[in-house]
Amino acid sequence: MGTGFDDRLLADIRALLDQDIRATAPCDGPLVAAEAEPRPADLIPETKTTTWVEPRLVCEVRYTEWTPDGVLRHPTFLRLRDDKRPSDCDRQGSGSPAAAADDPPAPAPPAPVAKTVAFSNLGKVFWPAEKYTKGDLIDYYRAISPWLLPYLINRPVVLTRYPDGIDGKSFYQKDAPEFAPEWIRTVPIWSEDTQRDIRYFVCDDVETLVYLANSGTIPLHIWQSRIGSLELPDWCVIDLDPKDAPFSAVVAVAKTVDRLCASVALPHYVKTTGKTGLHIMIPLGRQCTYEQSRTLGELIARLVIKEHRDIATITRQIQKRGDKVYIDYLQNRHGQLIVSPFSVRPLPGATVSMPLEWDEVDEELDRRRYDYTIKTAVARMEAMAGDPLRPVLDQKPDLAAVLTRLSAAHAG
Repeated sequence: MGTGFDDRLLADIRALLDQDIRATAPCDGPLVAAEAEPRPADLIPETKTTTWVEPRLVCEVRYTEWTPDGVLRHPTFLRLRDDKRPSDCDRQGSGSPAAAADDPPAPAPPAPVAKTVAFSNLGKVFWPAEKYTKGDLIDYYRAISPWLLPYLINRPVVLTRYPDGIDGKSFYQKDAPEFAPEWIRTVPIWSEDTQRDIRYFVCDDVETLVYLANSGTIPLHIWQSRIGSLELPDWCVIDLDPKDAPFSAVVAVAKTVDRLCASVALPHYVKTTGKTGLHIMIPLGRQCTYEQSRTLGELIARLVIKEHRDIATITRQIQKRGDKVYIDYLQNRHGQLIVSPFSVRPLPGATVSMPLEWDEVDEELDRRRYDYTIKTAVARMEAMAGDPLRPVLDQKPDLAAVLTRLSAAHAG
């Protein structure tokens, strides 16, 4: 379940679950034997980051239906049921085990739906100066998908669509339309702003990815947390935004963040934004809330500012920044978006957000970052040993020890 919680309720449930932690799964079957039988991505627990517990607690959930795969569609947490034991529970609609023997056989599950995309206007020019077309955009997203999809799977995605290319009108789209193909996964998430569920796209496969590109989507913005743990981000992001500052200042600040994180044994990774700045991403392993992630980002930013008051600032007001690099840690908020790694940007050259090795963050990066485009990104990744940013999705650092060391540095 990804909805129905607030921070206080999550903390209360976490305290209860911590009493029941066990080393192994309390069940077997398809969910555990996923390697033997391919399953949809949303049904497979990530065993490296999963904490197993004894199935002692019972909760009440609102949902729309059971899927043919035996999971709940659109589940929302309602409450814990202290008046129920697990042994009292049957799958709703199945009746008691004794009665089930007399029930007629369940209907066969529906045949898999063909995931087809009706491509249109592939020759339409999206980047006039380079003559890159919508077809080029789709081809890029298909080719980069082995590296891109790990960042999209099981995560809400927000689109910015440019149906007439980068010089035409664009619009921002969170809500999946009713006419979206039924095979595309969506997830409802409650919005306090609109006081209703917003049906987000979830891009779990290459077919969904090219469908989104065919709709004129150029950049892909993603949540920092996943379905099922929406209150627990996978990473803390520090956005280095130069605005009117020289890019050499961005490099200097990034190197200081690198040195600081290394000194307290905090894993950290870097990518270009595809525009003017850099994103430094710190894995959290879903161990803390967005508020705690923001606090971590602020502490790092303030330590960096102590060394770079002449070239960097954490002042939010643009008119007060001058020509300094803005160290933005405020993106670490619930529902705040980050441009996905390998996402295309609606800018001349068709630049992309590119993961970097730390030794690539140097004086030459000012020029080189514009070389990462839809025409070069795939070849770069094929030539590399692996994606240098990929560990940010799985690492689980010892944050308590890190904070102790950071606090000591801050006190000094």
